[in-house]
Amino acid sequence: MEHFTTKRHFFRFYFLLVLMVLLMGGFGVFVIMDFYGKWGTPDFEVWNYLLLFLGSFMLMFGVFFLIIYFRNAPIIRLHQDRISFGKESYDLKEVAALEMTGKFPFGWGISLPEEGACLTFKDGQKKYIFDIMYANGPELKMLLERKIHNTSAPKPVSIRNFNRIRKADMELFKGNPLVNFRASFLWFIIGFFLWYLLVVPPNHNDVFIALALIGVVWFFVLSFSMYYFGLSNDYFIVQNHFFFWTKHAYNFRDIKEIIFESGGKGPYRMRLITEDYQTKIYAASTLKTKTWLNLKKALEQMEVQVRNEAFPEG
Repeated sequence: MEHFTTKRHFFRFYFLLVLMVLLMGGFGVFVIMDFYGKWGTPDFEVWNYLLLFLGSFMLMFGVFFLIIYFRNAPIIRLHQDRISFGKESYDLKEVAALEMTGKFPFGWGISLPEEGACLTFKDGQKKYIFDIMYANGPELKMLLERKIHNTSAPKPVSIRNFNRIRKADMELFKGNPLVNFRASFLWFIIGFFLWYLLVVPPNHNDVFIALALIGVVWFFVLSFSMYYFGLSNDYFIVQNHFFFWTKHAYNFRDIKEIIFESGGKGPYRMRLITEDYQTKIYAASTLKTKTWLNLKKALEQMEVQVRNEAFPEG
């Protein structure tokens, strides 16, 4: 008797949820307390009522955020031929369509799309499984595919570290990590640090230490957007300009889909989904749109499915 229960992801669900609620709730309480601190005093002005409105709005938004977040991540249980989303239970025989990958509305009131899976039932109801919410989401997807599509379970895919692959054997898709908008901020910090070190008298240790810490933190933040890519005859390779020892290699047959995504205000990024539905995200701020398009063409020639959600191709 097969029974499976999802587990919410500790960081992407619980940690971010608590962080956002504390930020919004704490800001709301702070503003409301500031309002009541001024109310009834000579310093009180009519426009201070805006503080009460703003604080109340932030508290209500925090509650709304909490409800929406839990609504989009119910505990999912798969038992024999039934699946339940929280208290709602459905017969798997009633599933009319199963989409294992794709962007689906997250339900924030503005239909913000998020990567996941979708079950469409014969009565028209849709149920979503969002990748970001569950630590064991890939296992659930494989079970659903086996039960509904009657397929065999794929072998677990492992990321290989092939340091023996030479760059001469690869077609590289990369940009210049030194001439980059985000990198320029790091060079500015380093330049300011050196100026303080060489020109300003060495009695400003607090500024000196602060600049060093900011530079180190920004270096690590920047490094996570400094990936670039390569193709060999059999493998898709991911490397990093700053973490040069990183070399992830995926056999083409182990890749289910690659998605080019826009990170909002952040750089374009690649979401790589393997045949066992494991997901890795690589941000690449040095790649120009033309390079992304060339990469898409090269991947499709290797019969890799590519979904472009980042920029127009015309």
